[in-house]
Amino acid sequence: MVSGLGLAPAHGEAPPEDIAEIIAEAAQVCRASGGKPDTTAILSGDDLNGDGKSDWIADFARLKCEGAGNPTCNANGCTLQLYYFDGDAGWDLVFEDFVKGYKFSSSGDTRTMHVTTSGIPCNKPAEETCSFNYRLQKDAVVPVQ
Repeated sequence: MVSGLGLAPAHGEAPPEDIAEIIAEAAQVCRASGGKPDTTAILSGDDLNGDGKSDWIADFARLKCEGAGNPTCNANGCTLQLYYFDGDAGWDLVFEDFVKGYKFSSSGDTRTMHVTTSGIPCNKPAEETCSFNYRLQKDAVVPVQ
């Protein structure tokens, strides 16, 4: 199923089975809406937690649905998922949310994800935005207070 999606594996590893299924479902919803899906840019590999192994970023804002809307996005943003390699040839979902944007930064050995969401999570009108920071630790994504 993965090869039919056009997914590029990170460092020779196949993506988590559940993410491949979610991507396939999003592509099917796109097709059912009259669109032509392109899922090739959704997944990217990166060592997010500094353990020397490739992890996965599933950025559903990158789903192209030519002729229809992106079924993984709404007014609050698009689905973003992070998967850490668990050391046993599998991955754990460590972050999932609707985001309007994100970026990563590093300071020494500390890696941080900066996320922009709709205003709803910080009690603002939906059309406004909120900013959140998360520390990417070895086995978890932890909000920075």
